[in-house]
Amino acid sequence: MSNFKPKYVSFNIVEDYINPTVELPTLYMDINPATFDQSFKKKINRYQTFSAFIEEFWGEELDVINCSGSTGGFLLFEDSTQSGLTALARNYTPAYAKFKDLLDLYRNNGNIYDEDGVVIKKGNIIMNFDVSRYIGHFQSFNYTEDANIPFRFTFDFIFNVEQSLTEI
Repeated sequence: MSNFKPKYVSFNIVEDYINPTVELPTLYMDINPATFDQSFKKKINRYQTFSAFIEEFWGEELDVINCSGSTGGFLLFEDSTQSGLTALARNYTPAYAKFKDLLDLYRNNGNIYDEDGVVIKKGNIIMNFDVSRYIGHFQSFNYTEDANIPFRFTFDFIFNVEQSLTEI
């Protein structure tokens, strides 16, 4: 029996990732990302004095994950004459609903609101990929609709990692 686990990307929002009391349902991406790049940088300050170069090491920057992909096809499942791939009625497709959930996750960025829309607590976004768990926040999220790839959106986002956890 193999210990192979499929690579997938999923997101969660928790109030406190050590002792979660409020946890939203897991958001799984329908299609795995096309690219998933991690970058790790050190904080280094270099300057020149009269006699030599000085380097100061200040630890590490936040890890950054660049990810890009596309949604599933906007396929409408109805018993009427309006079934199949659609751009006009894409609001009613499961792929659009999943994309909208991901976009809402970016827009809220882990914040937890009260009934009046006031932020009452900063939640934590947990991104799971393969055997790793990344706790952080979104820096940017862009999406486009391309005529060369009809009936779907392509997107890319940058995720700043505040803490990494890896299963071994």
